[in-house]
Amino acid sequence: MKILKYKKISKNKYKVFLDNNTDIILYEDIIIKYELLLTKKIDNIDIIINDNNNYLVYDNALKYINIKMRCEKEIKEYLEKKNIDDKLIYDTINKLKNNGYINDKLYVKSFISDKIRLNKEGINKIRNELIKLDIDKNIIEDELSKVDISDINCNLERLIDKRINSNKSYAGDVLKIRLLNEFINKGYEREEILDILNKKDLDNNDIYEKEYNKLYVKYSKKYSGNQLEYLINNKLYQKGIRKK
Repeated sequence: MKILKYKKISKNKYKVFLDNNTDIILYEDIIIKYELLLTKKIDNIDIIINDNNNYLVYDNALKYINIKMRCEKEIKEYLEKKNIDDKLIYDTINKLKNNGYINDKLYVKSFISDKIRLNKEGINKIRNELIKLDIDKNIIEDELSKVDISDINCNLERLIDKRINSNKSYAGDVLKIRLLNEFINKGYEREEILDILNKKDLDNNDIYEKEYNKLYVKYSKKYSGNQLEYLINNKLYQKGIRKK
């Protein structure tokens, strides 16, 4: 089939008009690979179309990477959702690696930076998230070892202060345990959390009256006298709130 003309339809794709009143859309790389500009004809259209479809998969993977940096597992799962066969996924990932679009070391470095700077996560949570992405543990540990721990602890103290200041319902040891569990789940070291919490005043005297009045309104319709006082004080105790 002879090629009559080309019409550019995007940055790297062309509509190719053929002499049998049909047209096909081909990637620029495919046109160059098969020297179609020189020959001005297509002899093996099935082979070219198949190769073009394979390039489409590669191009989709590149667009996915352009949104943000991706690791191999993320790209593999992305292509699997598009029902791409395993062989083509394997070939596409290898091509991306060879062209420098998949680099686990750079990915881990960027991932750690974002999680610390934007998400304010601790090292343990970051490590677990990276392990779930099937990245080499040696790469993970090597990059984590470069993290400035003072930045992590600075984040932790700021987060703790924010939580203490926004707390309206708990005090004392109860508040301490809640904050300890919260920040352990966020990936911070238990010892570092406790070290900061032990320096904070967690006996929030300002909330005693507010919580007492709230409980009084709630239970005074059903209880009175010593029974009401006992119930309220017990509820306050469960929240770590004591009258000074």
